[in-house]
Amino acid sequence: MPITKRKKTQVLTKTKKKTPEKKELLVKKLKQSLKKYQRAIVFQYKNLSTNPLKEIQQAWKSDSKLFIGKNKVMQVGLGKGEEQSATKNSYLLSPFLKGETGLLLTNKTLQEIQDYCDTYKIPEFARAGHISDQTIVLKEGIDTLKGFAHSIEPYLRKLGLNTQLINQQIVLNEKFILAQEGKPLTVEQTKILRLMNQKLAYLEIAPLCVLEKNGTFKKL
Repeated sequence: MPITKRKKTQVLTKTKKKTPEKKELLVKKLKQSLKKYQRAIVFQYKNLSTNPLKEIQQAWKSDSKLFIGKNKVMQVGLGKGEEQSATKNSYLLSPFLKGETGLLLTNKTLQEIQDYCDTYKIPEFARAGHISDQTIVLKEGIDTLKGFAHSIEPYLRKLGLNTQLINQQIVLNEKFILAQEGKPLTVEQTKILRLMNQKLAYLEIAPLCVLEKNGTFKKL
């Protein structure tokens, strides 16, 4: 009589997920921090990259704490309703935490934060969908792409440029509209702009609302 082999169920539980623990830690840290600072400000940002973020954190670290990313987790920490509110009226901040937003807990005055946001505007690489405020046309010929290594030529063709190699030099066979005023940039255009070190966007930060430690809330 043939021996039938039973199927063995393999349980893949060697590594535990850390995500729930990190979420709980963030919620705990946020609740603790809320009680330490005079006010909480939800702010909106555009075109924020790593280096400017580090600069902002450095500028505010002495009397402020910045939370950015994980909006839904921060909403849990603040409370989604009055009964779950971590501090008085902190739940009122939650609806503003959506999209490209962050939370600043600070001892600085609201005016100081607003002044900082108004003046802190630096050039950044534009992302796909950004509406260009200028028209940039790449002229045909050998000079336009002179600074590029010949090995990148296939990639440039993939991005839509009509190029060819002549004596190890990249030649643009026809003009190319890299950006057009009033029109959104494509993914390909933004990649070429980055290669050419052309920054068409600006980092912008704007406060959306503020909650004072006494529970006074104000939409800005």
